[in-house]
Amino acid sequence: MEKNKILIVDDEADIALILKLQLEDAGFETVRARDGVEALEAVAAERFALIMLDIKMPRMDGLEVLSRIRTDETPVVMMTAHGSEDIAVEAMKNGALDYISKPFSADDMLQKVERAISIDRTRKENARLQRQLDEERLKMAAVLQGMADLLLAVDLEGRIITASREAERVLSAEGSIGGRPLEEVLHAEVPGGELPARTVLRTGESCLDVSYTLHVGGRAVPVLSSAAPLRNAEGDLVGSVEIIRDISKLKELEQEKEDFVSMLSHDLKSPITAVVGSIDLVREGKLGTVTPDQREYLNAAIESCEEMVEMIDTLLGIHKFEAGKMKLTFREEAPGALVGRSVGKFQTVAERGGIRLFTTIVPDLPAVSADRSSFNRIIGNLLSNAVKFTPEEGEIEVSADLVRDPSSITGEVPEEIYADDQLPKEGDFVRIRVRDSGVGIPEEAIGSIFDRFVQARNRRQGKTRGTGLGLALCRKAVDAHGGYIWAESEAGKGSVFTILLPALPEEPEE
Repeated sequence: MEKNKILIVDDEADIALILKLQLEDAGFETVRARDGVEALEAVAAERFALIMLDIKMPRMDGLEVLSRIRTDETPVVMMTAHGSEDIAVEAMKNGALDYISKPFSADDMLQKVERAISIDRTRKENARLQRQLDEERLKMAAVLQGMADLLLAVDLEGRIITASREAERVLSAEGSIGGRPLEEVLHAEVPGGELPARTVLRTGESCLDVSYTLHVGGRAVPVLSSAAPLRNAEGDLVGSVEIIRDISKLKELEQEKEDFVSMLSHDLKSPITAVVGSIDLVREGKLGTVTPDQREYLNAAIESCEEMVEMIDTLLGIHKFEAGKMKLTFREEAPGALVGRSVGKFQTVAERGGIRLFTTIVPDLPAVSADRSSFNRIIGNLLSNAVKFTPEEGEIEVSADLVRDPSSITGEVPEEIYADDQLPKEGDFVRIRVRDSGVGIPEEAIGSIFDRFVQARNRRQGKTRGTGLGLALCRKAVDAHGGYIWAESEAGKGSVFTILLPALPEEPEE
C-alpha cells in the first residue's frame, strides 16, 4: 500500500529532522523544503497528502505560501512558535486545517496530522459525491425537460412537487402548477374516479396502464397513464410520480385498423364470392361444354378462392380476439364428440393425400367448456397443417386423455410461448394432441410458430404454402378457452401439438 507523503516546510534543520523521524516511524513518507520558495517548487512538482508549514521562514513566510497554494487540494497544518497562536488562527481562516505550537509532543503532532489527512479525505469524497449528485440532477433535469410525456410528482397530500417541461406547458393554462393539488391540474374522466397517482398514495403500490380521458384546452385527449411510489432512503412512502402519455395517434391507428379489417371482411370477400360464382357457372357447363382438363383448372381456381376467403376469415378472427370483439358461446361439451366431429371433416382430404388419419380417445373423459365453432377452427387448423406437411403413407393421430398433474407435462414448453409462472401447476385438464409423421419443425422455430405471419423454414416446403396466421388464431382461441397450446417436434420426425383445456368438475351424485 502506498504511503501518504507529507511535505515538511521548516528552515530549522533540527525541527525538520525530528518531524521526519517521528512521521516516518508512524508510517508516513516525508519530503523537506527549507523555505517557502522551495515549498512552492515541491508542490508544483508532486502531490502531497499533507503540508506541515512553518510560519516564520526566510525569503517567503508560511502565510505567503498558504495564499499561493490550493488548500482544497492539499491540506495544510501550520507550525508556529509558542505565543504566536493568533497568527496560526488567522492562517486557519485562510485555509489551513489546523496548527501545532512549538515545542510539540509527538503524540499531539501525529494526532493532528492523521486528523487533517482524514478530514481532507472526507472532504474530497464529499466533493466527489456532490459532483456525481450534480451530474445526476443535470441528467434528470435533461430527461424531464426532454420528455414528450407528461410527468407529475406529488407529495403525500397529492400536491405537485415536480413536473416535466411538457407537463408545465400543457397544464399551466391557469398558472403555475407547482404546489397545486393534482385534481386542480388534471381535469380528467377516470374509470373509478381516482387518478393513478392517488391510487399509489392510497395503496403504496404501482398503478400501471390506466386509460382515461384528459380535458386540455377544450379538447378531450385519450391518455394512458402509469404511476409509481416515491420512497425515501428508509423505504417510507413520500409521494408518487405519474407519467401520462397522449395516445390520440394510437387511437387513430386503431380506427384505421378497424376500417382495414372491415374492408377485408367485406370489400375483398364480395368480389371473391362473385369470382367463385362465375367460375361455378362455367364449371357446370351452363355457358358451354367444359372439357375434363378445363374442369380441373376451374376446380383449382375455386379452391384458391376458398383459400383466400379462409385467410381473410383467419385474419379477421385474430383481430376480433385481440380487440375483445369475438363472440363466443361456451357450452359444456364432451371432448370425444368435439374431436370426432372435427376429424371427420378431414378424412376425405387425408385419404386423398394417402395419409392415415385416426383418433385415440380415452373413454369417460370429463366435459370441457368450449365454443364449438372456435374449437372446430383450432382442430381444423392443426389438421390442415398436419395434412400439408405429412407425406404420402404417413399418419396423423388425434388423441384425447385426462391429465391430473399438469406440471408433469409442461416442462418442455418453450419459455417464448409461456413463462413458467403462466403454466398450470395443479388441476384436472383434458389433453388433446395432434401428432403427425411429417417434416417436423426446427428447434429454433418452436418458440415463435404461434406468432402472426411466422412459418418455420422447412414448413414452407409443404404441399401448399401458408400465411402463418392459422397457428396464431389457434393460440388466441385457446387463450379464450382458458387453455394452453404448444408444439413439440424434431425436424424430419414429425410434430405433436398439445392443447390443455380445463376439465369441468363432475357434479356430485345425489
